[in-house]
Amino acid sequence: MRFKLSKGQKRLWETFFFLIKILVFAIPLYLILTFQGVLYPLQEVVSHNVYLVLRSSGFDVVRDGFLLNIQGENPFVFLISEDCTGWKSMLFLTALIVAVPGVLWRKRAVGLIFGIPLIYLGNLLRILLIVHIEQIYGLELANILHDYLWQAGLISLVLVIWVFWLIWLGKIRIGIFKR
Repeated sequence: MRFKLSKGQKRLWETFFFLIKILVFAIPLYLILTFQGVLYPLQEVVSHNVYLVLRSSGFDVVRDGFLLNIQGENPFVFLISEDCTGWKSMLFLTALIVAVPGVLWRKRAVGLIFGIPLIYLGNLLRILLIVHIEQIYGLELANILHDYLWQAGLISLVLVIWVFWLIWLGKIRIGIFKR
């Protein structure tokens, strides 16, 4: 027995399965949150990269694992925690790309090969700017920007990368991007 779906019903089913695929990516999210230490290698890379950029920018900084100690006039110590690695944004972008129906896996791979490093760089920029703001304007403003502005910033970055990938695929046609 076959059911004939209208165009609107097909679109509704596609949307339903898109949302189900997104929800499936919640499983790794909860597994990572449950098992401590899973992201230690990523924390190591991020803390090392932040350390190198701060040193090359003229900061007197000492690194001890995931702790970065900024020396000087306004000394402070900050931790590169699991959440400072940008892993949730990377997982979210992966979920969005994988969930889009009717896309070849090699095109999904292109989106991830370009998107994940962009998120990583955006996250590094976020950390570096927060350190600079803390040094210039103090910890209170840095904390406000960290807790509110940059969360929205990383979400926006993920969505912008995803939309550009959809435009590249031809799934979205907008003004100057029409083929």
